[in-house]
Amino acid sequence: DLEGLEVKTTEGVLLGRVVRLMETGANDVLVVQGNREHLVPFVQGQYVTRVDLESGEIEVDWDPDF
Repeated sequence: DLEGLEVKTTEGVLLGRVVRLMETGANDVLVVQGNREHLVPFVQGQYVTRVDLESGEIEVDWDPDF
């Protein structure tokens, strides 16, 4: 359900779209492709602040330069 959703920071900076989820031992990681690739841990409440399937957006607390 998350693949293809736009990923924006809490400040509104567009990081790109989710191209896939990578499974790790601790938690899944969003692989976000935009101007560059971002690997964002899918940890709700810490890094993922909002998932809105209806609007097709995920909001993350993430540094766009990381």
